[in-house]
Amino acid sequence: MTSASTLVAFDFDGTLAPIGDDPEKVRISRAAETLLNEVSALSGVVVAVASGRDVDDLAHRTRAPGAYLIGSHGLEIRGPGGTSLRDAPPLNVALDADLIRDIEAAGLRLERKKHAVALHWRGRRFDSVAGIVDRFVKWARSADLNVIEGRCVVEARCRGEGKEEALRWLSRVAGTSRVLYAGDDLTDYGALRFASENGRAVFVASAERFPPEGVTVVRSFRELFRLVRQEVLV
Repeated sequence: MTSASTLVAFDFDGTLAPIGDDPEKVRISRAAETLLNEVSALSGVVVAVASGRDVDDLAHRTRAPGAYLIGSHGLEIRGPGGTSLRDAPPLNVALDADLIRDIEAAGLRLERKKHAVALHWRGRRFDSVAGIVDRFVKWARSADLNVIEGRCVVEARCRGEGKEEALRWLSRVAGTSRVLYAGDDLTDYGALRFASENGRAVFVASAERFPPEGVTVVRSFRELFRLVRQEVLV
């Protein structure tokens, strides 16, 4: 890989694409797709998209062949053109049958991923589902899995490094001197901290999550995309 000056990285859900009740129906906007491809074409810039989604799912939704894809919160990394740079063995732990039955009876959604199982409750008050969420978290910890909290979701994931470490690795390998990262959730806080120490961290604010300290706050996709263009297209 040739040396680059800037790593520009984005979270996917809530940053490049709107949060949706059903993760399967989420699609990236044309404006976000255009931005990814514009920035990927710049000399001296490395672009990455990070997500808790499996990297295959992320590739299907981003349609940005020039970008690095960080899937499964950092357990998978795929280079431009589809080259696998990092992977991990898939999750091989069975969820408790009684817990599955109670989750389904409560009308909550289980999402099974390559390296994780996620429990979603978007559209429901947390206090109405807190008991089941607590049981899910206790099961995850008893199975020696990482517990990752997000916006109306909690995920039990295979152990391993997260988005921050993946960005550190990519920045080191690419030789970048500056990092810009945009995210919107607790899962992005480590990556945002790394970016704030080495460039610029941008948080897409929402009613569901307050920004951490030391970041630039934007309140719309349009504002985010304008800021990124100002940072790298000058």
